[in-house]
Amino acid sequence: MNKYLIVFILFLSTLLTAEKFNIEEFSKPAKYNWKTLEDRFKARNDLESRQKLLQIYELNKQQIVTNMIKSALVPGWGHYSSRDYTKGHAFIASAIVLFGTSYYFYNQGMDDYRNYKDSHYIGDIKQHYLDANSNFKYSLLFLSLGAIIRLYTIYDSISATQEYNQTLWDDLSKKLHSQRVLITPTSITVRF
Repeated sequence: MNKYLIVFILFLSTLLTAEKFNIEEFSKPAKYNWKTLEDRFKARNDLESRQKLLQIYELNKQQIVTNMIKSALVPGWGHYSSRDYTKGHAFIASAIVLFGTSYYFYNQGMDDYRNYKDSHYIGDIKQHYLDANSNFKYSLLFLSLGAIIRLYTIYDSISATQEYNQTLWDDLSKKLHSQRVLITPTSITVRF
């Protein structure tokens, strides 16, 4: 019983304090700077064209996370998707060069290590050990540089995707404003 009384008092206080909805104030065209019926139609057509532009943009824009995943899988793939081919080429080439060089020094180090294990002369043992250590250090250096480039590639795919989306929006806006005759399935619009 107590709950119903509280609900009733709240409902009654809401009715007493609520203002009457003024339909004329709500539909007053002067607040939108519409002076004539033609102004209303222009505003409506402009709104419809902007909505169509937004729909086209939403269909063609690229997702940042998708391009980051692409760049994580293959260096430069996110940049290729964003049509930033120069950076895509640079990132894939640098990854190939750095990881290939790291692999080369690793193989050289392994050869020197095998020679170290097989050597019997103290001078050869010492030289092969130093060569193996040196090659392993170079291998780790190039591997680290390659990993840094890979991480930067993933990070840079964010800006490449944002630039692509901004360019897409600018191109669509220019195309919309440059069209004098716009033909859609529901209407034909002529701009002067």
